[in-house]
Amino acid sequence: MKKLLPLIAAVVFATTVSAQDKKLLEWGVEAGLNINSLSFNKDVLASSNRAGFFVGPKVKVNVPLLGFGLDGALIYSMNSAAYNDVTNNVEKSESFSYLEVPINLRYSFGLKALKIYAATGPQFNYCLSSENTLNDFFAIATGQGDMSRSTWGWNGGAGVELFSHLQVGVTYTIPISDSGNFEWSQLQNLAPNFKQKTIKVRLAYFF
Repeated sequence: MKKLLPLIAAVVFATTVSAQDKKLLEWGVEAGLNINSLSFNKDVLASSNRAGFFVGPKVKVNVPLLGFGLDGALIYSMNSAAYNDVTNNVEKSESFSYLEVPINLRYSFGLKALKIYAATGPQFNYCLSSENTLNDFFAIATGQGDMSRSTWGWNGGAGVELFSHLQVGVTYTIPISDSGNFEWSQLQNLAPNFKQKTIKVRLAYFF
């Protein structure tokens, strides 16, 4: 019996550590709907909202008892965008694929069956679309636009967690860096920069 005690202790210890690790680190997958719009710093171009989608793996790091944690994800996102060249009355629309990495600080409270959470943090984006797609979308009669491959913004969002597995929420991304700019061939002083604003309706499941 004495010889079995160390083995029993080791099994109990391993089980305890495994249970703690499961609570501290959770893996899952999330998907949802994008609502995108371009924001220009000049009035010569106007934008309208367009819908897209996103999907990717997600990890959640929890801090026991305090309610705080971290969320991270690697997301493939299809963002649609549209703008109207007011000067020439030309409207163009296109879809662009992105790789997005959001890293959010999360605070949640409530019962195990139902928790409310709020999250905020930076998001880093990289455009995967081809140069031809970008050039065709931003080519207009009075000049040529250029889109930045790498951008970043700041997320703010809230939602609910159900039974520690299902997460439903809404996130708004405030663009920090410019998404691109137009080079006007005739009126350089009117050449606008633009940013991409995004609202995400997200659904995540943790295993």
